[in-house]
Amino acid sequence: MARPRGQHSRSAGDPMKQAAGPRHDAANREAERRRVRLRRLQLATLAWFVSILLTGAAWALGILEVGFLEMGLLVLIVLISLLFFHLALRSGWSRRFRDPSMTLVHILFAIFIGLWIIAKAGEGRTILLTLFIMAAFFGAFQLRQREFMLVALVAVTGYTAIVVHDIATQQITTSTQVVVLELAGFATLMVWLAWFGSYMANLRRALSRRNRELHEATERLRHLAEHDELTGLPNRRRLIARLEAAAQKSSRDGSGFCIAVLDLDHFKLVNDRHGHQAGDDVLSEFARRATTVLRGADWLVRVDDTVADIGRFGGEEFLAILPDTDLSGAGLAAERLRKAMADQPFTTCDGPIECTVSIGLAEHQPGEGIHRTIARADEALYAAKSGGRNRVKTA
Repeated sequence: MARPRGQHSRSAGDPMKQAAGPRHDAANREAERRRVRLRRLQLATLAWFVSILLTGAAWALGILEVGFLEMGLLVLIVLISLLFFHLALRSGWSRRFRDPSMTLVHILFAIFIGLWIIAKAGEGRTILLTLFIMAAFFGAFQLRQREFMLVALVAVTGYTAIVVHDIATQQITTSTQVVVLELAGFATLMVWLAWFGSYMANLRRALSRRNRELHEATERLRHLAEHDELTGLPNRRRLIARLEAAAQKSSRDGSGFCIAVLDLDHFKLVNDRHGHQAGDDVLSEFARRATTVLRGADWLVRVDDTVADIGRFGGEEFLAILPDTDLSGAGLAAERLRKAMADQPFTTCDGPIECTVSIGLAEHQPGEGIHRTIARADEALYAAKSGGRNRVKTA
Protein backbone atom coordinates (compact mmCIF):
# COMPACT_ATOMS: atom_id res chain seq x y z
CA MET A 1 0.00 0.00 0.00
CA ALA A 2 1.08 3.61 -0.51
CA ARG A 3 2.54 5.69 2.27
CA PRO A 4 0.68 9.00 1.93
CA ARG A 5 2.59 12.03 3.14
CA GLY A 6 -0.33 14.39 3.46
CA GLN A 7 -4.07 14.53 3.72
CA HIS A 8 -6.10 14.42 0.54
CA SER A 9 -9.60 15.67 -0.16
CA ARG A 10 -11.66 13.60 -2.58
CA SER A 11 -12.85 16.81 -4.18
CA ALA A 12 -9.39 17.34 -5.66
CA GLY A 13 -10.27 15.18 -8.64
CA ASP A 14 -13.87 16.28 -8.75
CA PRO A 15 -14.89 17.80 -12.13
CA MET A 16 -17.06 20.24 -10.18
CA LYS A 17 -13.95 21.56 -8.49
CA GLN A 18 -12.02 21.63 -11.74
CA ALA A 19 -14.79 23.78 -13.24
CA ALA A 20 -14.48 26.27 -10.39
CA GLY A 21 -11.78 28.19 -12.28
CA PRO A 22 -14.02 29.45 -15.13
CA ARG A 23 -16.81 30.20 -12.64
CA HIS A 24 -14.36 32.19 -10.53
CA ASP A 25 -13.24 34.15 -13.62
CA ALA A 26 -16.88 34.88 -14.51
CA ALA A 27 -17.54 36.08 -10.95
CA ASN A 28 -14.51 38.36 -11.16
CA ARG A 29 -15.69 39.81 -14.47
CA GLU A 30 -19.17 40.44 -13.03
CA ALA A 31 -17.66 42.09 -9.94
CA GLU A 32 -15.58 44.36 -12.18
CA ARG A 33 -18.67 45.30 -14.25
CA ARG A 34 -20.51 46.06 -11.01
CA ARG A 35 -17.67 48.36 -9.88
CA VAL A 36 -17.79 50.16 -13.24
CA ARG A 37 -21.56 50.64 -12.93
CA LEU A 38 -21.17 52.04 -9.42
CA ARG A 39 -18.45 54.45 -10.58
CA ARG A 40 -20.75 55.71 -13.31
CA LEU A 41 -23.54 56.15 -10.77
CA GLN A 42 -21.18 58.15 -8.58
CA LEU A 43 -20.45 60.43 -11.55
CA ALA A 44 -24.19 60.78 -12.18
CA THR A 45 -24.74 61.62 -8.50
CA LEU A 46 -22.08 64.32 -8.73
CA ALA A 47 -23.80 65.73 -11.84
CA TRP A 48 -27.11 65.76 -9.95
CA PHE A 49 -25.61 67.75 -7.08
CA VAL A 50 -24.08 70.25 -9.51
CA SER A 51 -27.48 70.60 -11.18
CA ILE A 52 -29.20 71.07 -7.81
CA LEU A 53 -26.68 73.78 -6.87
CA LEU A 54 -27.26 75.54 -10.22
CA THR A 55 -31.01 75.28 -9.81
CA GLY A 56 -30.78 76.46 -6.20
CA ALA A 57 -28.74 79.48 -7.27
CA ALA A 58 -31.34 80.33 -9.94
CA TRP A 59 -34.10 79.98 -7.33
CA ALA A 60 -32.24 82.16 -4.81
CA LEU A 61 -31.77 84.84 -7.48
CA GLY A 62 -35.49 84.81 -8.22
CA ILE A 63 -35.13 83.34 -11.70
CA LEU A 64 -37.18 80.25 -10.86
CA GLU A 65 -40.80 81.13 -10.18
CA VAL A 66 -41.45 78.50 -7.49
CA GLY A 67 -42.13 78.60 -3.78
CA PHE A 68 -40.08 77.17 -0.95
CA LEU A 69 -42.31 74.09 -0.58
CA GLU A 70 -42.21 73.30 -4.31
CA MET A 71 -38.41 73.67 -4.38
CA GLY A 72 -38.04 71.41 -1.37
CA LEU A 73 -40.29 68.81 -2.98
CA LEU A 74 -38.12 68.86 -6.12
CA VAL A 75 -34.94 68.24 -4.11
CA LEU A 76 -36.65 65.45 -2.15
CA ILE A 77 -37.75 63.69 -5.36
CA VAL A 78 -34.20 63.85 -6.74
CA LEU A 79 -32.71 62.46 -3.51
CA ILE A 80 -35.25 59.62 -3.39
CA SER A 81 -34.50 58.73 -7.03
CA LEU A 82 -30.75 58.65 -6.34
CA LEU A 83 -31.35 56.40 -3.34
CA PHE A 84 -33.43 54.08 -5.54
CA PHE A 85 -30.72 53.83 -8.22
CA HIS A 86 -28.01 53.18 -5.61
CA LEU A 87 -30.05 50.44 -3.90
CA ALA A 88 -30.99 48.84 -7.25
CA LEU A 89 -27.35 48.62 -8.36
CA ARG A 90 -25.79 47.62 -5.03
CA SER A 91 -28.38 44.92 -4.28
CA GLY A 92 -28.10 43.41 -7.76
CA TRP A 93 -31.81 43.95 -8.44
CA SER A 94 -31.05 45.90 -11.63
CA ARG A 95 -29.23 42.90 -13.15
CA ARG A 96 -32.58 41.56 -14.37
CA PHE A 97 -32.53 44.26 -17.08
CA ARG A 98 -30.51 44.29 -20.31
CA ASP A 99 -28.74 47.38 -19.02
CA PRO A 100 -28.14 46.86 -15.28
CA SER A 101 -27.06 50.51 -15.02
CA MET A 102 -30.60 51.57 -16.01
CA THR A 103 -28.99 54.38 -18.00
CA LEU A 104 -32.00 55.16 -20.19
CA VAL A 105 -34.40 55.33 -17.23
CA HIS A 106 -32.01 57.57 -15.33
CA ILE A 107 -31.53 59.97 -18.26
CA LEU A 108 -35.26 60.17 -19.02
CA PHE A 109 -35.93 60.97 -15.37
CA ALA A 110 -33.31 63.74 -15.55
CA ILE A 111 -34.92 65.07 -18.76
CA PHE A 112 -38.36 65.32 -17.10
CA ILE A 113 -36.88 67.10 -14.08
CA GLY A 114 -35.05 69.43 -16.46
CA LEU A 115 -38.27 70.19 -18.34
CA TRP A 116 -40.01 71.09 -15.08
CA ILE A 117 -37.16 73.46 -14.18
CA ILE A 118 -37.13 75.01 -17.68
CA ALA A 119 -40.89 75.59 -17.51
CA LYS A 120 -40.36 77.65 -14.36
CA ALA A 121 -37.15 79.39 -15.43
CA GLY A 122 -38.43 82.42 -17.31
CA GLU A 123 -35.52 84.57 -18.46
CA GLY A 124 -32.92 82.07 -17.18
CA ARG A 125 -34.17 79.34 -19.47
CA THR A 126 -31.28 79.54 -21.93
CA ILE A 127 -28.67 79.07 -19.20
CA LEU A 128 -30.48 76.14 -17.57
CA LEU A 129 -30.69 74.29 -20.90
CA THR A 130 -27.20 73.03 -20.03
CA LEU A 131 -28.93 70.56 -17.68
CA PHE A 132 -30.10 68.62 -20.75
CA ILE A 133 -26.57 68.48 -22.12
CA MET A 134 -25.22 67.06 -18.85
CA ALA A 135 -27.91 64.39 -18.82
CA ALA A 136 -27.46 63.43 -22.47
CA PHE A 137 -23.69 62.92 -22.18
CA PHE A 138 -24.18 60.06 -19.72
CA GLY A 139 -25.78 58.09 -22.54
CA ALA A 140 -22.35 57.58 -24.11
CA PHE A 141 -21.70 54.94 -21.42
CA GLN A 142 -24.44 52.59 -22.54
CA LEU A 143 -27.22 53.88 -24.83
CA ARG A 144 -27.72 52.68 -28.37
CA GLN A 145 -28.64 54.98 -31.25
CA ARG A 146 -32.41 54.39 -30.98
CA GLU A 147 -32.29 55.11 -27.24
CA PHE A 148 -30.31 58.29 -27.85
CA MET A 149 -32.92 59.40 -30.39
CA LEU A 150 -35.67 58.68 -27.87
CA VAL A 151 -33.92 60.92 -25.32
CA ALA A 152 -33.58 63.69 -27.92
CA LEU A 153 -37.24 63.27 -28.98
CA VAL A 154 -38.52 63.52 -25.40
CA ALA A 155 -36.37 66.58 -24.65
CA VAL A 156 -37.25 68.44 -27.86
CA THR A 157 -40.96 67.53 -27.64
CA GLY A 158 -41.13 68.65 -24.01
CA TYR A 159 -39.33 71.91 -24.69
CA THR A 160 -41.52 72.55 -27.75
CA ALA A 161 -44.62 72.08 -25.60
CA ILE A 162 -43.29 74.61 -23.09
CA VAL A 163 -42.53 77.16 -25.83
CA VAL A 164 -45.94 76.67 -27.49
CA HIS A 165 -47.65 77.09 -24.12
CA ASP A 166 -45.72 80.28 -23.38
CA ILE A 167 -46.54 81.72 -26.81
CA ALA A 168 -50.21 80.79 -26.50
CA THR A 169 -50.51 82.33 -23.02
CA GLN A 170 -48.32 85.32 -23.94
CA GLN A 171 -45.89 84.60 -21.10
CA ILE A 172 -42.78 85.27 -23.16
CA THR A 173 -40.89 88.51 -22.56
CA THR A 174 -38.81 88.40 -25.75
CA SER A 175 -39.85 88.25 -29.39
CA THR A 176 -41.45 85.12 -30.75
CA GLN A 177 -38.72 84.87 -33.38
CA VAL A 178 -36.00 84.69 -30.68
CA VAL A 179 -37.91 81.99 -28.78
CA VAL A 180 -38.43 79.94 -31.94
CA LEU A 181 -34.74 80.35 -32.81
CA GLU A 182 -33.79 79.12 -29.32
CA LEU A 183 -36.07 76.12 -29.84
CA ALA A 184 -34.53 75.34 -33.22
CA GLY A 185 -31.03 75.67 -31.79
CA PHE A 186 -31.94 73.41 -28.87
CA ALA A 187 -33.45 70.78 -31.18
CA THR A 188 -30.37 70.87 -33.41
CA LEU A 189 -28.09 70.54 -30.39
CA MET A 190 -30.03 67.56 -28.96
CA VAL A 191 -30.06 65.74 -32.30
CA TRP A 192 -26.33 66.32 -32.68
CA LEU A 193 -25.72 65.10 -29.13
CA ALA A 194 -27.78 62.00 -29.87
CA TRP A 195 -25.76 61.25 -32.99
CA PHE A 196 -22.40 62.02 -31.39
CA GLY A 197 -23.26 60.11 -28.21
CA SER A 198 -24.35 57.02 -30.14
CA TYR A 199 -21.17 57.25 -32.23
CA MET A 200 -19.04 57.35 -29.08
CA ALA A 201 -21.03 54.48 -27.54
CA ASN A 202 -20.50 52.38 -30.66
CA LEU A 203 -16.77 53.11 -30.55
CA ARG A 204 -16.69 52.10 -26.88
CA ARG A 205 -18.54 48.84 -27.57
CA ALA A 206 -16.28 48.06 -30.54
CA LEU A 207 -13.18 48.70 -28.40
CA SER A 208 -14.58 46.54 -25.62
CA ARG A 209 -15.32 43.74 -28.10
CA ARG A 210 -11.83 43.93 -29.60
CA ASN A 211 -10.23 43.92 -26.16
CA ARG A 212 -12.28 40.86 -25.26
CA GLU A 213 -11.29 39.11 -28.50
CA LEU A 214 -7.64 40.02 -27.91
CA HIS A 215 -7.82 38.64 -24.37
CA GLU A 216 -9.40 35.40 -25.62
CA ALA A 217 -6.79 35.06 -28.38
CA THR A 218 -4.00 35.65 -25.85
CA GLU A 219 -5.46 33.00 -23.56
CA ARG A 220 -5.71 30.56 -26.47
CA LEU A 221 -2.08 31.21 -27.44
CA ARG A 222 -0.96 30.78 -23.86
CA HIS A 223 -2.88 27.51 -23.64
CA LEU A 224 -1.42 26.25 -26.93
CA ALA A 225 2.08 27.17 -25.79
CA GLU A 226 1.72 24.93 -22.72
CA HIS A 227 -0.62 22.18 -23.90
CA ASP A 228 -0.65 19.46 -26.53
CA GLU A 229 -3.17 20.32 -29.24
CA LEU A 230 -4.34 16.74 -29.81
CA THR A 231 -4.85 15.50 -26.25
CA GLY A 232 -5.27 18.80 -24.42
CA LEU A 233 -2.71 17.63 -21.84
CA PRO A 234 0.25 19.74 -20.67
CA ASN A 235 3.15 19.55 -23.12
CA ARG A 236 6.83 18.91 -22.42
CA ARG A 237 7.51 22.57 -21.64
CA ARG A 238 4.77 22.77 -19.02
CA LEU A 239 5.70 19.39 -17.52
CA ILE A 240 9.31 20.49 -17.05
CA ALA A 241 8.07 23.64 -15.28
CA ARG A 242 5.82 21.49 -13.08
CA LEU A 243 8.71 19.17 -12.27
CA GLU A 244 10.92 22.10 -11.31
CA ALA A 245 8.17 23.42 -9.03
CA ALA A 246 7.74 19.98 -7.46
CA ALA A 247 11.52 19.70 -6.92
CA GLN A 248 11.61 23.14 -5.25
CA LYS A 249 8.71 22.17 -3.02
CA SER A 250 10.51 18.94 -2.14
CA SER A 251 13.68 20.79 -1.16
CA ARG A 252 11.68 23.21 1.01
CA ASP A 253 9.48 20.84 2.99
CA GLY A 254 10.97 17.42 2.36
CA SER A 255 7.94 16.11 0.49
CA GLY A 256 8.74 13.54 -2.15
CA PHE A 257 7.28 12.75 -5.53
CA CYS A 258 7.60 10.13 -8.23
CA ILE A 259 7.78 10.31 -12.01
CA ALA A 260 6.10 7.84 -14.32
CA VAL A 261 7.12 7.66 -17.97
CA LEU A 262 4.46 5.90 -20.06
CA ASP A 263 4.85 4.60 -23.60
CA LEU A 264 2.17 2.97 -25.77
CA ASP A 265 3.31 -0.45 -26.91
CA HIS A 266 3.74 -1.04 -30.66
CA PHE A 267 2.10 2.31 -31.42
CA LYS A 268 3.88 2.54 -34.78
CA LEU A 269 2.00 -0.60 -35.87
CA VAL A 270 -1.30 1.10 -34.95
CA ASN A 271 -0.49 3.96 -37.32
CA ASP A 272 0.74 1.61 -40.05
CA ARG A 273 -2.25 -0.76 -39.90
CA HIS A 274 -5.10 1.58 -39.05
CA GLY A 275 -3.96 5.02 -40.17
CA HIS A 276 -2.84 8.14 -38.36
CA GLN A 277 -6.39 9.25 -37.56
CA ALA A 278 -6.97 6.01 -35.64
CA GLY A 279 -3.62 6.58 -33.94
CA ASP A 280 -4.73 10.05 -32.89
CA ASP A 281 -7.95 8.55 -31.51
CA VAL A 282 -5.90 6.12 -29.41
CA LEU A 283 -3.73 8.93 -28.06
CA SER A 284 -6.77 11.05 -27.17
CA GLU A 285 -8.53 8.15 -25.45
CA PHE A 286 -5.35 7.20 -23.62
CA ALA A 287 -5.03 10.77 -22.30
CA ARG A 288 -8.63 10.75 -21.08
CA ARG A 289 -8.30 7.39 -19.31
CA ALA A 290 -4.95 8.23 -17.75
CA THR A 291 -6.24 11.53 -16.39
CA THR A 292 -9.33 9.82 -14.93
CA VAL A 293 -7.33 7.03 -13.30
CA LEU A 294 -4.57 9.19 -11.79
CA ARG A 295 -6.82 11.96 -10.56
CA GLY A 296 -9.18 9.43 -9.03
CA ALA A 297 -6.44 7.95 -6.81
CA ASP A 298 -7.44 8.49 -3.18
CA TRP A 299 -3.90 8.74 -1.80
CA LEU A 300 -2.70 11.50 -4.12
CA VAL A 301 -2.72 15.02 -2.72
CA ARG A 302 -2.63 18.47 -4.26
CA VAL A 303 0.54 20.02 -5.60
CA ASP A 304 0.13 23.49 -7.17
CA ASP A 305 -3.67 22.93 -7.31
CA THR A 306 -3.14 19.82 -9.44
CA VAL A 307 -3.50 16.13 -8.71
CA ALA A 308 -1.13 13.74 -10.47
CA ASP A 309 -0.14 15.98 -13.37
CA ILE A 310 0.07 14.01 -16.60
CA GLY A 311 1.14 15.34 -19.97
CA ARG A 312 2.33 14.35 -23.40
CA PHE A 313 6.12 14.21 -23.40
CA GLY A 314 6.50 13.52 -27.11
CA GLY A 315 5.06 11.17 -29.73
CA GLU A 316 3.39 8.24 -27.96
CA GLU A 317 5.26 8.96 -24.73
CA PHE A 318 3.60 10.54 -21.70
CA LEU A 319 4.88 11.63 -18.30
CA ALA A 320 3.02 11.74 -14.99
CA ILE A 321 4.03 13.50 -11.78
CA LEU A 322 2.79 11.67 -8.69
CA PRO A 323 3.07 14.07 -5.75
CA ASP A 324 3.58 13.12 -2.11
CA THR A 325 3.93 9.42 -2.71
CA ASP A 326 6.77 6.90 -2.71
CA LEU A 327 7.57 4.10 -5.17
CA SER A 328 5.09 1.78 -3.47
CA GLY A 329 2.20 4.18 -3.92
CA ALA A 330 3.36 5.19 -7.39
CA GLY A 331 3.56 1.53 -8.39
CA LEU A 332 -0.02 0.99 -7.25
CA ALA A 333 -1.19 3.98 -9.32
CA ALA A 334 0.84 2.87 -12.35
CA GLU A 335 -0.50 -0.69 -12.19
CA ARG A 336 -4.04 0.65 -11.96
CA LEU A 337 -3.38 2.77 -15.05
CA ARG A 338 -1.77 -0.12 -16.96
CA LYS A 339 -4.75 -2.33 -16.23
CA ALA A 340 -7.20 0.36 -17.37
CA MET A 341 -5.50 0.44 -20.77
CA ALA A 342 -5.17 -3.32 -21.21
CA ASP A 343 -8.69 -4.29 -20.10
CA GLN A 344 -10.64 -2.32 -22.69
CA PRO A 345 -9.93 -1.68 -26.41
CA PHE A 346 -9.67 1.88 -27.66
CA THR A 347 -12.57 3.20 -29.71
CA THR A 348 -11.28 4.69 -32.98
CA CYS A 349 -12.50 5.67 -36.44
CA ASP A 350 -11.23 2.28 -37.67
CA GLY A 351 -13.02 0.31 -34.98
CA PRO A 352 -11.82 -1.03 -31.59
CA ILE A 353 -8.02 -1.29 -31.25
CA GLU A 354 -6.23 -3.07 -28.45
CA CYS A 355 -3.19 -1.24 -27.16
CA THR A 356 -1.19 -1.65 -23.96
CA VAL A 357 1.21 0.61 -22.11
CA SER A 358 4.62 0.14 -20.53
CA ILE A 359 5.52 2.29 -17.54
CA GLY A 360 8.81 3.23 -15.92
CA LEU A 361 8.85 4.73 -12.41
CA ALA A 362 11.46 6.72 -10.53
CA GLU A 363 11.33 8.47 -7.16
CA HIS A 364 12.93 11.90 -7.02
CA GLN A 365 15.95 11.89 -4.70
CA PRO A 366 16.96 14.88 -2.52
CA GLY A 367 19.33 17.16 -4.41
CA GLU A 368 18.79 15.30 -7.69
CA GLY A 369 18.18 17.25 -10.88
CA ILE A 370 14.83 16.60 -12.54
CA HIS A 371 16.48 15.53 -15.81
CA ARG A 372 18.35 12.83 -13.90
CA THR A 373 15.06 11.65 -12.37
CA ILE A 374 13.51 11.52 -15.83
CA ALA A 375 16.53 9.60 -17.15
CA ARG A 376 16.14 6.98 -14.40
CA ALA A 377 12.42 6.65 -15.18
CA ASP A 378 13.35 6.22 -18.87
CA GLU A 379 15.74 3.43 -17.91
CA ALA A 380 12.93 1.72 -16.02
CA LEU A 381 10.65 2.14 -19.05
CA TYR A 382 13.31 0.51 -21.27
CA ALA A 383 13.44 -2.40 -18.82
CA ALA A 384 9.63 -2.73 -18.99
CA LYS A 385 9.72 -2.88 -22.78
CA SER A 386 12.65 -5.27 -22.83
CA GLY A 387 10.85 -7.51 -20.36
CA GLY A 388 7.87 -8.05 -22.65
CA ARG A 389 5.91 -4.75 -22.50
CA ASN A 390 2.55 -4.14 -20.81
CA ARG A 391 4.17 -3.95 -17.41
CA VAL A 392 5.48 -1.54 -14.75
CA LYS A 393 9.14 -1.30 -13.76
CA THR A 394 10.79 0.88 -11.13
CA ALA A 395 14.21 2.51 -11.30
